[in-house]
Amino acid sequence: MSNFQHPAHALRFLDFTDLRERSRLGKTKLYEEIKFGRLRPIKLGRKTVFLESEVNDWIRDRVAESRNVASI
Repeated sequence: MSNFQHPAHALRFLDFTDLRERSRLGKTKLYEEIKFGRLRPIKLGRKTVFLESEVNDWIRDRVAESRNVASI
């Protein structure tokens, strides 16, 4: 058993389909975001997933950039 303590929301995963639905972006743009390190996939066996909390942060950052705001 691990001693690692974490909030429950930190362990929610999104698969690539969830990511596309949440971001409303196409595969090419999302692969570009991954390539440049703005989205960080996690390999779980043959499945690739993303931490929901990191995706939410990434979306907030994109909104802030579009509004020319430092942070939301």
